[in-house]
Amino acid sequence: MALILGLIALNLSRSPEWRRFSGERLWALLVNASPTYLVAALATTLSSYLVRAYRWGAFLDPIKKSSLWVLFVGQILGFSSIYLVGRPGEFVRPAYIARKVGVPITSMVAILVLERVYDTVMLVMIFAASLYFSALEPVAAGSGAIRTHLDEAGLVMFIVTTLLIILLIYFRLRADALRPRLVNNLRFLGPGGQHHLDHFLHSFAEGLKVIHSSKDLAASIISTLVLWIMNVSVIFFVLRSLGGELTQLGWLAAAMAVFFAVMGLAIQFPGIGGGYQVGIILALTELFSVSVEAATGAAIMVWIMVAAPCLALGAVLLIHEGLTFRKLKAIAEEERARVIDE
Repeated sequence: MALILGLIALNLSRSPEWRRFSGERLWALLVNASPTYLVAALATTLSSYLVRAYRWGAFLDPIKKSSLWVLFVGQILGFSSIYLVGRPGEFVRPAYIARKVGVPITSMVAILVLERVYDTVMLVMIFAASLYFSALEPVAAGSGAIRTHLDEAGLVMFIVTTLLIILLIYFRLRADALRPRLVNNLRFLGPGGQHHLDHFLHSFAEGLKVIHSSKDLAASIISTLVLWIMNVSVIFFVLRSLGGELTQLGWLAAAMAVFFAVMGLAIQFPGIGGGYQVGIILALTELFSVSVEAATGAAIMVWIMVAAPCLALGAVLLIHEGLTFRKLKAIAEEERARVIDE
């Protein structure tokens, strides 16, 4: 996916539209953005971290109770780390929460995996809905082929996600029987390695207990739906704030942009984003025939609305917690080592 998006970005940069790119038009678009819609985007972004914290609590509830505040701080610090250092910062969130709540890090890793599954399922559903209900007209040469590839990508994601869900449910229900079988089949790890693997699988199964709790399962599903409605709404508000041709695009168009943006995370660059913005630009220019200035302005503004409030609040919470990003990184590395040692 990273290679594909890279080639697409290279192709876009060589297109006639990009050769006519106007920095002045882009600047005018950004400085004239509607404050009302930007405030709505900002509020939605910050609220989404609260929803993430609530969902994490639903996942964690069968293992141990935790305050919503601790989980909210964990979300902010975790995503701030990702925005600053890229993918290596992903372990900050489970590591911080594991330390604060006093639960095994392996259980937090299991919850992180479960969170990814929920998000992928919801992303596929939003993608399918936007394809089905959105009036996606052939706006450029080859857009018919793009639509075909989108359909194929959605089908592949649906199949892979369904298989992953089945495997996770099967492992949770049959963990006691599967664990010794898996450990015995991996004798080459040695007694120590087999012990660590057995401990990890046990903790991982504990982290999947939410599958057995109908109340927490319902809470996690509903909160995931709300979260992704909010994620799409952030882009929708940004499109409305910039005005002009972008006001022609509805909520489902914003949903398509979200799908492309998430796919672009495969080539995220620390501190500056990258693939996320490329995905948004690609969706707006290739699918909806938006000018490159407007698409670029939207991509820049979305990144500001998503990353800036998280980083600002993250800095405040670091001071409140008596931490620094260096200490936070050290905590994550210690917990990562514990996963390996266990």
